[in-house]
Amino acid sequence: MRSTTPITAAQEVRDYYDLNTARWFGRPRVSDAIHRAVWGEGVGTEAEAFQYIDRLILGEIQELSGSFRAPLHVLDLGCGIGASLVFLASHSPIRGMGITVSGVQAEYARRRIEEAALTGRVECLECDFLHLPRSLPPTQLAFSIEAFVHSPNPDAYFSATVEHVVPGGLLIVCDDFLSERAEQPLSRREARMLDEMRRGWLAPSLITVAHADACARRLGYRQVKNVDLTKFLDLRRPRDLIVAATVALGRHLPLFGYRYRSLVGGNALQAALVAGLIEFRFVAWQKGAPR
Repeated sequence: MRSTTPITAAQEVRDYYDLNTARWFGRPRVSDAIHRAVWGEGVGTEAEAFQYIDRLILGEIQELSGSFRAPLHVLDLGCGIGASLVFLASHSPIRGMGITVSGVQAEYARRRIEEAALTGRVECLECDFLHLPRSLPPTQLAFSIEAFVHSPNPDAYFSATVEHVVPGGLLIVCDDFLSERAEQPLSRREARMLDEMRRGWLAPSLITVAHADACARRLGYRQVKNVDLTKFLDLRRPRDLIVAATVALGRHLPLFGYRYRSLVGGNALQAALVAGLIEFRFVAWQKGAPR
């Protein structure tokens, strides 16, 4: 696999989201969320499934509210078009800042925030979350939903956040992680799955939770939650089977480009989740003394 520097990795992610965001939101959708639906406990509709992770984060905000003066400052690292922050600010008296590397997403987010009448409480900033401005207010809770894997270096991700999260505050990552099974000898097919997922999903930081935890602990974070959500994902839907067939056919054709590469990566992710090589987890770290 070719190496990527932090600069080219960020450019690849920016180009991908700049290219695809308008297409995704150019048709009716159940949710403004870009992340996956999670059919966890109490979920009855697709819209609720897309909000499941946001509700988990809302629960953490409510727990933190007894430890900090209101309003809590919440930082979304990889915010998409701001759907999670809009949800959180609509259900709690937070102030939120969303970070996206995509100029297209930032513009969509600003419009979404204005439509929700949250201007002044929620903002969106276009920048690389590895190079956050020092002017950001102290953060009581920072989170990334399906954005951590895009970081070219997990150590750099945790280093970037630790400057802004206050002692006692939380950092939450909800994303794909390698399982313990993936650390064992792999078949050729399994190795190809993970390679295609990393390349097609732009996921250089696809690592184990243990690896992420080691990075976090070096900077003073302490893991306080680790929940496996994989069983709540809707895997191998009819659409996914069509994509798998398309990818299988495409292996014999000269197909290229961002869209096809993302199909290959998404198909590999599905296969790796089913095979138990990847797990979708909600992990929280606290900076400084535990609650």
